[in-house]
Amino acid sequence: MTQHIRRSQFIFTYGPGAILEGPDGPRVILMPDIGLFSTGSLLPDSYEVSDQRMSQGLLNGARIFRLPSNAELQKTADQYVYRTKPFPVWKLCLNMPAHGGDFYVLYRESSCPICKVAGRRGREAIRFIKACPAGHMDEVDWYVLAHGNDHSCKHQKWFKWFGGGGSLANIEIECPECGSREISLGTAYGIDWNCTGRFPEREPPDSPPYRPGCEKKAKIIQRQASNLRIPELLTLFTIPPRYTRLHNLLQIRPVLYSIMVNRPTSKQQLEQYLHTFVQRKIISESDANEILSYPWSEISEAIEAVLTPVQNSYRSLILEEFHEFIKGSLHGIPPVRGSRPKSPVLVEINPHLVKRFTGPNGTVFRVTPVLRLRTVTVQRAYRREVDTQFTSTPVDVSFPDPRDPQQRWYPGVEFFGEGIFIILDDNDGWISGLSGTAADHWLKSFSNPYRYRDVSHLFRDPSNMEELHPVFVWWHTLSHLLIRVIAAEAGYSSASIRERIYFETDGARIRGGILLYATQPGTEGTLGGLIALVPHMGSLLQVAFQEAEVCSGDPLCIQHQFRDGEYNGAACYSCLLLSETSCEHRNMWLDRTILLENLP
Repeated sequence: MTQHIRRSQFIFTYGPGAILEGPDGPRVILMPDIGLFSTGSLLPDSYEVSDQRMSQGLLNGARIFRLPSNAELQKTADQYVYRTKPFPVWKLCLNMPAHGGDFYVLYRESSCPICKVAGRRGREAIRFIKACPAGHMDEVDWYVLAHGNDHSCKHQKWFKWFGGGGSLANIEIECPECGSREISLGTAYGIDWNCTGRFPEREPPDSPPYRPGCEKKAKIIQRQASNLRIPELLTLFTIPPRYTRLHNLLQIRPVLYSIMVNRPTSKQQLEQYLHTFVQRKIISESDANEILSYPWSEISEAIEAVLTPVQNSYRSLILEEFHEFIKGSLHGIPPVRGSRPKSPVLVEINPHLVKRFTGPNGTVFRVTPVLRLRTVTVQRAYRREVDTQFTSTPVDVSFPDPRDPQQRWYPGVEFFGEGIFIILDDNDGWISGLSGTAADHWLKSFSNPYRYRDVSHLFRDPSNMEELHPVFVWWHTLSHLLIRVIAAEAGYSSASIRERIYFETDGARIRGGILLYATQPGTEGTLGGLIALVPHMGSLLQVAFQEAEVCSGDPLCIQHQFRDGEYNGAACYSCLLLSETSCEHRNMWLDRTILLENLP
C-alpha cells in the first residue's frame, strides 16, 4: 500500500530517517540512494534543481534533486515511487477477551501468537522506540524490560502487556515463559539505554538490522514525537545577476565545466565547444543555438558572473538577498525567467508599486511587493534532540551519485510565489541602535554569547549569532505580529506564510528588514493574495503594534524579561509564537517588550 506525501513534505517534515504513518503501519523513509535510486532505472540528474548559490556556496559543490511524481514516472496513484521499511515492527494486539487474561499481547510476527488475529484488525503498532543524540534509532529492548539483566530465560518472541490508561508507570511487560516483570515502562522512560548504533534508514528494505554499537546513550521516546527528527533546512531566494536565461544556459553542467577549465576568449571558440557537445549529444542543439544568439559582450559578462566565486556562508548569501531587495525596492528588478523557454518568472519587482506607511511615532516603512519569487530549499541534515543533557549530532542526508561517487546529492524543492519586503525608509533602513531595558539585556548576550556555545546550531552563523542582537529581535517580533494580523484581519492562513529576517551591521550603524512570502502551491501561495495586501499594510502595521501591547497571558507574559542564556523574552503562544512551518528560527529570539520600548 502507498502513502501520498507532497514534495514539500519530504523536505520540511519528513525525509530520510523520518517515520511515516502508512496505511499498513509505521515505516521509516529510507535514504534516497536506497529508497529511490537503488535500481538504476532512475538517476538524480533527471530531477535536478539548479541553484549555483546553494550548490557552490553551502553544499560544497553537491547538487540538488527533487522527488519525481507518479505522473512523471507514468505510474498510477496507487503505485509506490519511494521505498520504505517497516519500523518499528513490534505490535500490540488489543483483543484482550481472546487472550485468556487482562493483558494485551506484544509481538513482532505477522499475527498475534495467542488469538491468531492478523492484519490491522485489533492491532496497534507500538508507539515507543529508542533513539540517541547521534541520530541512531532502534526498537525498544522489551526483553530487558521483562527480564532485566537476567538472561537465563531465552523467550523473546512475545510478551504480556499489563496496564495502560494515563500513566506509563502502570504499564508492565511480563515474560509468558518465566513470569518475570522487571521494570515498568514509566521507569524505563527515564533510564539511559545502551545505543545499538542502528540507522534503519540506511538498511535495504529486506535486510536484517545492522547494529554496530554506539558510545552514546539512548532514550525511549514516542515515535510521533516532534523532537525525534528535526530537519536542518537551507532556503535561498533567486536574485540577480546569475539567473537570467543566458546565465542558466551557461550553467548547464558540461558547458560550465568546459568554460571553467578553458575559458573561451571569443565567440568562435565557444561555438567550437558547443558544437562538440551537440555532436556528442551532451546538450541539445537548441540550447547551443540560443547561447550563440546573444552578442559576445553579453556572453562574456555572463561567463564572468558564473565564474565568480559564490559566497560560502549562509549569512553572506542572505545579505546578498537583502541588498538586492533593497535595490529592487528603489529601482525594481525586471522579470527574470529560468533556463527553459516556458519557465516561470524567477524574480520581479516593480518599483512603481512600492508603498510607504508611517508608524505610531512617525517612522516611515517602505513596503515592497515582490511580484514573483523563487525559493530553493534543501534539507541538509536532521537531528534527534532526545536528550537535553547532550548536544545532538547532525545526520547528513546526502548520498553519492550512482555513476560518480565523488559527486553528492541533497534532497530539495523549488517553489514559485510572491512576497512582501519591509524595511525602514529613512537612510535605507540604517539606525544607530535601540534603547530600553530589554534591548540592553539582548545586546549584552549578543556581545558575549558564551552561554549559547553548546547550541550554536540554532543560529544561522554560529560564529556571529546575530539572532541575539536587539535589532534582529525587533524585526523578528514584528514579523510574527504581522503574520498573525494578516491571518486574523485578511483571512490568510498563517501556516502558509513564511518569513526571512534580514540583519546587517556596519560599524555603528545597524539595519534590518523582513520578507514575508508564500510559495506553496495553491490558492494562498501563488495567486497574488499576499501582494494584494500591500496597499493595506499601513493599517495592518498599526494593528500589529496594537496587538503587541496586550496578550491574554498577561501579566505573566509581559513580566517575563529576557535573561542571558534564554531564547525569548515576553513571548508566548497567545501573542507571538507561530506554527513551525512559518518561523525560520523555531519560535526563538522574540520579545514584545523590545518592540514596545522602541515603537517606530
